[in-house]
Amino acid sequence: MKYPAFLFVFMLLWAAPAAAETDAQILHLLNRISFGPLPGDIERVRNSGVEAYIDQQLHPESLPQLADLQARLDDLPTLNASMEDIANEYGMNPKDEKALSDEERKALNKRRNIVVEELSEAKILRAIMSPAQLQEVMVDFWFNHFNVFAEKGADKMLIGSYERDAIRPYALGKFRDLLGATAHHPAMLVYLDNWQNTAPNSIVAERAEEKRGKILGINENYAREIMELHTLGVDGGYTQADVTTLAHILTGWGLGEGKNPADRTRFLFEPRRHDFSDQYWLGYPIRGGGAEEVEQVLDILAASPATAKHISYELAQYFVADEPPPSLVDKLTATYQSTHGDIAAILNVLFHSPEFRDGEAKDTRNKFKPPFRFVVSAFRAAGVTPSGDTRMLQGAIAQMGEPLYRCLTPNGYANTNDQWLNSDALLKRVDFSKKLAGFLGDNAAGTIYNTFAGQWSANTLATVRTVPPKLQPALLLSSPEFVSY
Repeated sequence: MKYPAFLFVFMLLWAAPAAAETDAQILHLLNRISFGPLPGDIERVRNSGVEAYIDQQLHPESLPQLADLQARLDDLPTLNASMEDIANEYGMNPKDEKALSDEERKALNKRRNIVVEELSEAKILRAIMSPAQLQEVMVDFWFNHFNVFAEKGADKMLIGSYERDAIRPYALGKFRDLLGATAHHPAMLVYLDNWQNTAPNSIVAERAEEKRGKILGINENYAREIMELHTLGVDGGYTQADVTTLAHILTGWGLGEGKNPADRTRFLFEPRRHDFSDQYWLGYPIRGGGAEEVEQVLDILAASPATAKHISYELAQYFVADEPPPSLVDKLTATYQSTHGDIAAILNVLFHSPEFRDGEAKDTRNKFKPPFRFVVSAFRAAGVTPSGDTRMLQGAIAQMGEPLYRCLTPNGYANTNDQWLNSDALLKRVDFSKKLAGFLGDNAAGTIYNTFAGQWSANTLATVRTVPPKLQPALLLSSPEFVSY
Protein backbone atom coordinates (compact mmCIF):
# COMPACT_ATOMS: atom_id res chain seq x y z
CA MET A 1 0.00 0.00 0.00
CA LYS A 2 1.38 3.41 -0.95
CA TYR A 3 0.98 6.41 1.34
CA PRO A 4 1.19 10.10 0.39
CA ALA A 5 4.57 11.78 0.74
CA PHE A 6 3.39 13.93 3.64
CA LEU A 7 2.79 10.76 5.70
CA PHE A 8 6.47 9.82 5.48
CA VAL A 9 7.36 13.38 6.48
CA PHE A 10 4.99 12.96 9.44
CA MET A 11 6.71 9.74 10.53
CA LEU A 12 10.10 11.45 10.42
CA LEU A 13 8.76 14.34 12.45
CA TRP A 14 7.32 11.91 14.99
CA ALA A 15 10.83 10.81 15.90
CA ALA A 16 12.17 14.36 16.31
CA PRO A 17 12.93 15.17 19.97
CA ALA A 18 11.73 18.37 21.61
CA ALA A 19 13.65 20.42 24.14
CA ALA A 20 12.75 19.96 27.79
CA GLU A 21 11.95 23.41 29.15
CA THR A 22 9.75 24.90 31.82
CA ASP A 23 7.17 25.78 29.19
CA ALA A 24 7.33 22.19 27.97
CA GLN A 25 6.52 20.99 31.48
CA ILE A 26 3.50 23.30 31.67
CA LEU A 27 2.37 22.15 28.23
CA HIS A 28 2.58 18.55 29.40
CA LEU A 29 0.41 19.42 32.39
CA LEU A 30 -2.16 21.25 30.25
CA ASN A 31 -2.27 18.45 27.70
CA ARG A 32 -3.10 15.90 30.39
CA ILE A 33 -5.28 17.80 32.89
CA SER A 34 -7.19 19.68 30.19
CA PHE A 35 -8.15 19.06 26.57
CA GLY A 36 -5.12 21.10 25.54
CA PRO A 37 -4.03 24.73 25.97
CA LEU A 38 -5.88 27.83 24.86
CA PRO A 39 -3.85 30.77 23.54
CA GLY A 40 -2.06 32.29 26.54
CA ASP A 41 -2.69 29.32 28.88
CA ILE A 42 0.99 28.44 29.27
CA GLU A 43 1.81 32.01 30.27
CA ARG A 44 -1.17 32.16 32.65
CA VAL A 45 -0.14 28.96 34.40
CA ARG A 46 3.47 30.14 34.55
CA ASN A 47 2.37 33.38 36.21
CA SER A 48 -0.14 31.89 38.66
CA GLY A 49 1.89 28.79 39.41
CA VAL A 50 1.34 25.12 38.66
CA GLU A 51 0.09 24.42 42.19
CA ALA A 52 -2.65 27.04 41.94
CA TYR A 53 -3.75 25.66 38.56
CA ILE A 54 -3.96 22.07 39.81
CA ASP A 55 -5.87 23.15 42.93
CA GLN A 56 -8.39 25.14 40.87
CA GLN A 57 -8.98 22.23 38.51
CA LEU A 58 -9.50 19.83 41.41
CA HIS A 59 -12.10 22.26 42.83
CA PRO A 60 -14.12 23.35 39.76
CA GLU A 61 -16.71 25.12 41.93
CA SER A 62 -14.08 27.85 42.42
CA LEU A 63 -13.86 28.59 38.70
CA PRO A 64 -16.02 31.21 36.95
CA GLN A 65 -18.92 30.22 34.73
CA LEU A 66 -18.66 31.56 31.19
CA ALA A 67 -21.78 33.45 30.08
CA ASP A 68 -21.08 32.62 26.42
CA LEU A 69 -20.90 28.90 27.15
CA GLN A 70 -24.04 28.98 29.29
CA ALA A 71 -25.92 30.80 26.55
CA ARG A 72 -24.97 28.09 24.05
CA LEU A 73 -26.06 25.36 26.46
CA ASP A 74 -29.35 27.13 27.16
CA ASP A 75 -30.17 26.80 23.47
CA LEU A 76 -30.26 22.99 23.83
CA PRO A 77 -33.71 22.31 25.33
CA THR A 78 -33.30 18.56 25.89
CA LEU A 79 -30.12 19.07 27.93
CA ASN A 80 -31.92 19.85 31.20
CA ALA A 81 -35.25 18.19 30.47
CA SER A 82 -36.33 15.44 32.84
CA MET A 83 -36.38 11.85 31.65
CA GLU A 84 -40.16 11.87 32.04
CA ASP A 85 -40.52 14.90 29.78
CA ILE A 86 -38.16 13.41 27.19
CA ALA A 87 -40.10 10.13 27.23
CA ASN A 88 -43.44 11.90 26.88
CA GLU A 89 -42.10 13.97 23.99
CA TYR A 90 -40.21 11.28 22.07
CA GLY A 91 -41.43 7.95 23.45
CA MET A 92 -44.21 5.60 22.48
CA ASN A 93 -45.85 2.53 23.90
CA PRO A 94 -43.93 -0.44 22.38
CA LYS A 95 -47.18 -1.92 21.02
CA ASP A 96 -48.05 1.35 19.28
CA GLU A 97 -44.52 1.65 17.92
CA LYS A 98 -44.72 -1.81 16.36
CA ALA A 99 -47.75 -0.64 14.39
CA LEU A 100 -45.81 2.19 12.70
CA SER A 101 -44.89 2.02 9.04
CA ASP A 102 -41.22 1.99 8.04
CA GLU A 103 -41.38 5.68 7.13
CA GLU A 104 -43.08 6.60 10.40
CA ARG A 105 -40.49 4.63 12.37
CA LYS A 106 -37.64 6.40 10.55
CA ALA A 107 -39.21 9.78 11.31
CA LEU A 108 -39.58 8.85 14.99
CA ASN A 109 -35.95 7.71 15.24
CA LYS A 110 -34.83 10.93 13.57
CA ARG A 111 -36.72 12.94 16.19
CA ARG A 112 -35.20 10.86 18.98
CA ASN A 113 -31.71 11.56 17.62
CA ILE A 114 -32.17 15.17 18.76
CA VAL A 115 -31.45 14.13 22.35
CA VAL A 116 -28.09 12.57 21.45
CA GLU A 117 -27.20 15.38 19.04
CA GLU A 118 -27.82 18.06 21.66
CA LEU A 119 -25.92 16.08 24.30
CA SER A 120 -23.01 15.69 21.86
CA GLU A 121 -23.07 19.40 21.10
CA ALA A 122 -22.95 20.22 24.81
CA LYS A 123 -20.03 17.81 25.28
CA ILE A 124 -18.04 19.48 22.49
CA LEU A 125 -18.82 23.02 23.65
CA ARG A 126 -17.96 22.31 27.28
CA ALA A 127 -14.71 20.60 26.33
CA ILE A 128 -13.66 23.57 24.18
CA MET A 129 -14.93 26.46 26.28
CA SER A 130 -15.23 25.47 29.94
CA PRO A 131 -12.59 26.78 32.40
CA ALA A 132 -13.24 23.62 34.48
CA GLN A 133 -11.22 21.48 32.12
CA LEU A 134 -10.42 18.65 34.51
CA GLN A 135 -14.12 18.34 35.32
CA GLU A 136 -14.86 17.82 31.61
CA VAL A 137 -11.93 15.42 31.21
CA MET A 138 -13.20 13.33 34.12
CA VAL A 139 -16.81 13.35 32.90
CA ASP A 140 -15.47 11.95 29.63
CA PHE A 141 -13.31 9.41 31.50
CA TRP A 142 -16.07 8.16 33.78
CA PHE A 143 -18.73 8.01 31.06
CA ASN A 144 -16.34 5.80 29.13
CA HIS A 145 -15.68 3.70 32.24
CA PHE A 146 -19.42 3.25 32.90
CA ASN A 147 -20.27 3.21 29.21
CA VAL A 148 -23.87 3.17 27.96
CA PHE A 149 -24.73 2.78 24.26
CA ALA A 150 -27.19 5.42 23.06
CA GLU A 151 -28.75 3.14 20.44
CA LYS A 152 -29.84 0.45 22.93
CA GLY A 153 -33.62 0.65 23.33
CA ALA A 154 -34.82 3.60 25.38
CA ASP A 155 -31.24 4.75 26.09
CA LYS A 156 -31.45 7.18 23.19
CA MET A 157 -33.87 9.14 25.39
CA LEU A 158 -32.26 8.36 28.77
CA ILE A 159 -28.60 9.00 28.00
CA GLY A 160 -28.66 12.77 28.56
CA SER A 161 -29.94 12.30 32.09
CA TYR A 162 -27.39 9.52 32.63
CA GLU A 163 -24.44 11.84 32.04
CA ARG A 164 -26.08 14.80 33.78
CA ASP A 165 -27.37 13.00 36.87
CA ALA A 166 -25.23 9.88 37.31
CA ILE A 167 -21.79 10.93 36.02
CA ARG A 168 -21.22 14.70 36.13
CA PRO A 169 -22.05 15.38 39.82
CA TYR A 170 -19.64 12.65 41.01
CA ALA A 171 -16.74 12.97 38.54
CA LEU A 172 -14.39 14.35 41.23
CA GLY A 173 -16.21 12.97 44.27
CA LYS A 174 -16.32 9.56 45.99
CA PHE A 175 -16.22 6.47 43.82
CA ARG A 176 -18.94 4.75 45.89
CA ASP A 177 -21.34 7.60 45.11
CA LEU A 178 -20.52 7.37 41.41
CA LEU A 179 -20.96 3.60 41.40
CA GLY A 180 -24.30 3.91 43.16
CA ALA A 181 -25.57 6.62 40.83
CA THR A 182 -24.82 4.55 37.72
CA ALA A 183 -26.27 1.41 39.32
CA HIS A 184 -29.60 3.16 39.96
CA HIS A 185 -29.92 4.90 36.63
CA PRO A 186 -32.44 3.52 34.11
CA ALA A 187 -29.96 3.99 31.23
CA MET A 188 -27.55 1.46 32.76
CA LEU A 189 -30.35 -0.95 33.64
CA VAL A 190 -31.62 -0.83 30.04
CA TYR A 191 -28.17 -1.09 28.46
CA LEU A 192 -27.07 -4.13 30.48
CA ASP A 193 -30.56 -5.65 30.64
CA ASN A 194 -30.94 -5.82 34.40
CA TRP A 195 -34.49 -4.51 34.13
CA GLN A 196 -35.31 -7.95 32.71
CA ASN A 197 -33.42 -9.85 35.41
CA THR A 198 -36.08 -11.93 37.17
CA ALA A 199 -35.88 -14.77 39.66
CA PRO A 200 -37.34 -17.88 37.93
CA ASN A 201 -39.39 -18.78 41.02
CA SER A 202 -40.69 -15.25 41.59
CA ILE A 203 -44.32 -14.15 41.38
CA VAL A 204 -43.72 -12.19 38.16
CA ALA A 205 -41.97 -15.13 36.44
CA GLU A 206 -44.69 -17.59 37.43
CA ARG A 207 -47.50 -15.30 36.25
CA ALA A 208 -45.73 -14.55 32.95
CA GLU A 209 -45.42 -18.24 32.20
CA GLU A 210 -48.97 -18.95 33.32
CA LYS A 211 -50.68 -16.14 31.40
CA ARG A 212 -48.50 -15.66 28.32
CA GLY A 213 -46.30 -18.74 28.18
CA LYS A 214 -43.31 -16.39 28.52
CA ILE A 215 -40.28 -17.68 30.41
CA LEU A 216 -38.54 -15.04 32.51
CA GLY A 217 -35.23 -15.71 34.21
CA ILE A 218 -31.78 -14.64 35.31
CA ASN A 219 -29.84 -12.15 33.17
CA GLU A 220 -26.15 -11.98 34.10
CA ASN A 221 -25.06 -9.05 31.92
CA TYR A 222 -24.95 -6.32 34.56
CA ALA A 223 -23.66 -8.66 37.25
CA ARG A 224 -20.68 -9.54 35.05
CA GLU A 225 -19.83 -6.04 33.87
CA ILE A 226 -20.17 -4.33 37.25
CA MET A 227 -17.39 -6.61 38.51
CA GLU A 228 -15.25 -7.01 35.39
CA LEU A 229 -15.35 -3.43 34.12
CA HIS A 230 -16.77 -1.10 36.74
CA THR A 231 -15.02 -2.30 39.89
CA LEU A 232 -12.85 -5.38 40.51
CA GLY A 233 -11.36 -5.79 37.04
CA VAL A 234 -11.01 -8.94 34.95
CA ASP A 235 -8.40 -10.33 37.38
CA GLY A 236 -10.30 -9.18 40.46
CA GLY A 237 -10.65 -12.60 42.07
CA TYR A 238 -14.28 -13.43 41.27
CA THR A 239 -15.56 -16.59 39.62
CA GLN A 240 -18.40 -17.43 37.27
CA ALA A 241 -20.29 -18.65 40.33
CA ASP A 242 -19.94 -15.13 41.79
CA VAL A 243 -21.39 -13.68 38.58
CA THR A 244 -24.41 -15.98 38.77
CA THR A 245 -24.90 -15.31 42.47
CA LEU A 246 -24.71 -11.56 41.97
CA ALA A 247 -27.27 -11.82 39.16
CA HIS A 248 -29.65 -13.43 41.65
CA ILE A 249 -28.98 -10.63 44.15
CA LEU A 250 -29.73 -8.09 41.42
CA THR A 251 -33.10 -9.58 40.47
CA GLY A 252 -35.87 -7.00 40.68
CA TRP A 253 -33.37 -4.11 40.48
CA GLY A 254 -34.96 -2.37 37.52
CA LEU A 255 -37.50 0.07 36.13
CA GLY A 256 -41.01 1.28 36.78
CA GLU A 257 -43.78 -0.52 34.97
CA GLY A 258 -46.73 0.79 32.99
CA LYS A 259 -47.99 1.55 29.50
CA ASN A 260 -46.84 5.18 29.55
CA PRO A 261 -43.24 5.55 28.25
CA ALA A 262 -42.47 7.87 31.18
CA ASP A 263 -43.14 5.00 33.59
CA ARG A 264 -39.96 3.33 32.32
CA THR A 265 -37.78 6.34 33.15
CA ARG A 266 -37.67 5.81 36.91
CA PHE A 267 -35.70 3.31 38.97
CA LEU A 268 -37.79 0.73 40.80
CA PHE A 269 -36.89 -2.23 42.96
CA GLU A 270 -39.61 -4.80 42.25
CA PRO A 271 -39.86 -7.35 45.10
CA ARG A 272 -42.11 -9.58 42.99
CA ARG A 273 -39.14 -10.25 40.66
CA HIS A 274 -36.56 -10.74 43.40
CA ASP A 275 -34.82 -13.86 44.69
CA PHE A 276 -34.99 -13.49 48.49
CA SER A 277 -32.74 -16.48 49.15
CA ASP A 278 -29.65 -16.00 51.31
CA GLN A 279 -26.54 -15.88 49.11
CA TYR A 280 -22.79 -16.37 49.54
CA TRP A 281 -20.89 -14.06 47.23
CA LEU A 282 -17.17 -13.22 47.02
CA GLY A 283 -16.79 -14.85 50.40
CA TYR A 284 -19.46 -12.66 52.00
CA PRO A 285 -22.80 -13.88 53.36
CA ILE A 286 -25.60 -11.81 51.83
CA ARG A 287 -28.88 -12.23 53.67
CA GLY A 288 -32.01 -12.09 51.53
CA GLY A 289 -33.65 -8.79 52.26
CA GLY A 290 -34.42 -6.97 49.03
CA ALA A 291 -32.88 -3.74 47.77
CA GLU A 292 -30.52 -3.47 50.77
CA GLU A 293 -28.73 -6.56 49.44
CA VAL A 294 -27.63 -4.60 46.37
CA GLU A 295 -26.53 -1.64 48.50
CA GLN A 296 -24.40 -4.04 50.55
CA VAL A 297 -22.90 -5.39 47.33
CA LEU A 298 -22.06 -1.87 46.13
CA ASP A 299 -20.38 -1.11 49.46
CA ILE A 300 -18.28 -4.27 49.19
CA LEU A 301 -17.30 -3.60 45.58
CA ALA A 302 -16.34 0.02 46.22
CA ALA A 303 -14.21 -0.90 49.26
CA SER A 304 -12.46 -3.85 47.63
CA PRO A 305 -8.64 -3.66 47.27
CA ALA A 306 -9.12 -5.10 43.77
CA THR A 307 -11.36 -2.15 42.86
CA ALA A 308 -8.82 0.28 44.31
CA LYS A 309 -6.11 -1.24 42.12
CA HIS A 310 -8.29 -1.47 39.00
CA ILE A 311 -9.43 2.17 39.17
CA SER A 312 -5.90 3.34 40.00
CA TYR A 313 -4.48 1.46 37.02
CA GLU A 314 -7.05 3.00 34.66
CA LEU A 315 -6.36 6.53 35.93
CA ALA A 316 -2.60 6.04 35.65
CA GLN A 317 -3.01 4.64 32.16
CA TYR A 318 -5.20 7.57 31.12
CA PHE A 319 -3.02 10.34 32.51
CA VAL A 320 0.52 8.90 32.31
CA ALA A 321 1.18 6.00 29.94
CA ASP A 322 -0.47 3.05 28.22
CA GLU A 323 1.67 0.80 30.44
CA PRO A 324 1.69 2.84 33.66
CA PRO A 325 4.55 2.42 36.15
CA PRO A 326 3.62 -0.11 38.86
CA SER A 327 5.05 2.27 41.46
CA LEU A 328 2.43 4.87 40.52
CA VAL A 329 -0.42 2.36 40.49
CA ASP A 330 0.61 1.24 43.99
CA LYS A 331 0.66 4.83 45.23
CA LEU A 332 -2.77 5.59 43.81
CA THR A 333 -4.16 2.33 45.17
CA ALA A 334 -2.97 3.24 48.66
CA THR A 335 -4.56 6.68 48.32
CA TYR A 336 -7.85 5.17 47.15
CA GLN A 337 -7.92 2.92 50.20
CA SER A 338 -6.91 5.57 52.72
CA THR A 339 -9.44 8.13 51.39
CA HIS A 340 -12.26 5.61 50.74
CA GLY A 341 -12.20 6.26 47.01
CA ASP A 342 -11.87 10.06 46.96
CA ILE A 343 -11.29 10.71 43.27
CA ALA A 344 -9.92 14.26 43.67
CA ALA A 345 -7.44 13.07 46.32
CA ILE A 346 -6.24 10.25 44.05
CA LEU A 347 -5.76 12.68 41.16
CA ASN A 348 -3.90 15.11 43.40
CA VAL A 349 -1.38 12.39 44.26
CA LEU A 350 -1.14 11.44 40.58
CA PHE A 351 -0.45 15.00 39.39
CA HIS A 352 2.26 15.46 42.02
CA SER A 353 3.90 12.09 41.46
CA PRO A 354 7.42 11.87 39.99
CA GLU A 355 6.02 9.42 37.41
CA PHE A 356 3.71 12.14 36.08
CA ARG A 357 6.32 14.89 36.47
CA ASP A 358 8.93 12.76 34.67
CA GLY A 359 6.67 13.02 31.66
CA GLU A 360 6.82 16.79 32.01
CA ALA A 361 10.59 16.84 32.22
CA LYS A 362 11.10 14.53 29.26
CA ASP A 363 8.20 15.93 27.22
CA THR A 364 7.55 12.35 26.15
CA ARG A 365 4.25 12.96 24.29
CA ASN A 366 3.76 9.21 24.63
CA LYS A 367 0.00 9.16 24.07
CA PHE A 368 -1.84 9.56 20.76
CA LYS A 369 -4.99 11.67 20.90
CA PRO A 370 -8.30 9.87 20.36
CA PRO A 371 -10.60 11.64 17.84
CA PHE A 372 -12.67 13.63 20.36
CA ARG A 373 -9.61 14.96 22.17
CA PHE A 374 -7.90 15.74 18.88
CA VAL A 375 -10.80 17.78 17.48
CA VAL A 376 -11.41 19.67 20.72
CA SER A 377 -7.72 20.43 21.23
CA ALA A 378 -7.48 21.81 17.66
CA PHE A 379 -10.21 24.36 18.36
CA ARG A 380 -8.63 25.25 21.69
CA ALA A 381 -5.17 25.70 20.17
CA ALA A 382 -6.57 28.03 17.49
CA GLY A 383 -8.58 29.97 20.09
CA VAL A 384 -11.88 29.54 18.23
CA THR A 385 -15.28 28.03 19.04
CA PRO A 386 -17.63 26.33 16.58
CA SER A 387 -20.27 28.62 15.14
CA GLY A 388 -23.79 27.26 14.75
CA ASP A 389 -24.53 23.67 15.67
CA THR A 390 -21.78 21.07 15.88
CA ARG A 391 -23.25 18.32 13.73
CA MET A 392 -20.39 18.54 11.25
CA LEU A 393 -17.89 18.15 14.09
CA GLN A 394 -19.86 15.24 15.48
CA GLY A 395 -19.68 13.66 12.04
CA ALA A 396 -15.93 14.25 11.79
CA ILE A 397 -15.33 12.65 15.19
CA ALA A 398 -17.49 9.70 14.18
CA GLN A 399 -15.65 9.32 10.88
CA MET A 400 -12.39 9.11 12.81
CA GLY A 401 -13.84 6.18 14.76
CA GLU A 402 -15.26 7.63 17.99
CA PRO A 403 -18.96 8.46 17.49
CA LEU A 404 -20.05 10.21 20.67
CA TYR A 405 -22.25 8.15 23.01
CA ARG A 406 -22.32 5.33 20.49
CA CYS A 407 -19.69 2.88 21.69
CA LEU A 408 -21.45 -0.46 21.37
CA THR A 409 -19.42 -2.45 23.89
CA PRO A 410 -19.58 -1.91 27.67
CA ASN A 411 -15.80 -1.44 28.00
CA GLY A 412 -16.04 1.94 26.22
CA TYR A 413 -13.49 3.43 23.85
CA ALA A 414 -9.85 2.55 24.40
CA ASN A 415 -7.47 5.38 25.29
CA THR A 416 -4.34 3.46 24.28
CA ASN A 417 -2.17 4.02 21.23
CA ASP A 418 -2.83 0.60 19.71
CA GLN A 419 -6.45 1.65 19.18
CA TRP A 420 -5.81 4.98 17.46
CA LEU A 421 -2.24 5.21 16.13
CA ASN A 422 -2.34 3.92 12.55
CA SER A 423 -2.00 5.25 9.02
CA ASP A 424 -5.75 5.64 8.50
CA ALA A 425 -6.07 7.70 11.69
CA LEU A 426 -3.19 9.94 10.64
CA LEU A 427 -4.70 10.52 7.21
CA LYS A 428 -8.09 11.45 8.68
CA ARG A 429 -6.48 13.88 11.11
CA VAL A 430 -4.60 15.54 8.28
CA ASP A 431 -7.83 15.79 6.27
CA PHE A 432 -9.68 17.34 9.22
CA SER A 433 -6.83 19.77 9.87
CA LYS A 434 -6.92 20.93 6.25
CA LYS A 435 -10.67 21.53 6.41
CA LEU A 436 -10.40 23.38 9.71
CA ALA A 437 -7.54 25.52 8.40
CA GLY A 438 -9.83 26.65 5.60
CA PHE A 439 -12.15 28.26 8.17
CA LEU A 440 -9.44 29.86 10.29
CA GLY A 441 -8.15 33.40 9.77
CA ASP A 442 -4.86 34.47 8.27
CA ASN A 443 -3.20 34.62 11.68
CA ALA A 444 -4.19 31.09 12.68
CA ALA A 445 -0.73 29.58 12.22
CA GLY A 446 0.81 32.24 14.43
CA THR A 447 -1.88 31.72 17.08
CA ILE A 448 -1.36 27.96 17.16
CA TYR A 449 2.42 28.41 17.21
CA ASN A 450 2.21 30.81 20.15
CA THR A 451 -0.35 28.69 22.03
CA PHE A 452 2.35 26.05 22.39
CA ALA A 453 4.92 28.67 23.43
CA GLY A 454 7.30 27.65 20.69
CA GLN A 455 7.33 23.98 21.68
CA TRP A 456 7.81 22.76 18.14
CA SER A 457 10.71 20.78 16.71
CA ALA A 458 13.02 22.31 14.13
CA ASN A 459 11.85 19.67 11.65
CA THR A 460 8.21 20.64 12.06
CA LEU A 461 8.91 24.35 11.65
CA ALA A 462 11.09 23.76 8.59
CA THR A 463 8.31 21.70 6.99
CA VAL A 464 5.64 24.29 7.84
CA ARG A 465 7.67 27.03 6.14
CA THR A 466 7.60 25.13 2.85
CA VAL A 467 3.83 25.56 2.36
CA PRO A 468 1.62 28.64 1.76
CA PRO A 469 0.35 30.44 4.91
CA LYS A 470 -3.21 29.08 4.50
CA LEU A 471 -1.91 25.50 4.79
CA GLN A 472 0.44 26.14 7.70
CA PRO A 473 -2.24 25.67 10.42
CA ALA A 474 -3.05 22.27 8.92
CA LEU A 475 0.57 21.14 9.15
CA LEU A 476 0.90 22.35 12.74
CA LEU A 477 -2.30 20.54 13.73
CA SER A 478 -1.09 17.39 11.95
CA SER A 479 2.37 17.46 13.48
CA PRO A 480 3.67 14.95 16.05
CA GLU A 481 3.78 17.72 18.64
CA PHE A 482 0.04 18.17 18.28
CA VAL A 483 -1.52 14.77 17.55
CA SER A 484 0.39 13.30 20.49
CA TYR A 485 0.35 14.57 24.04
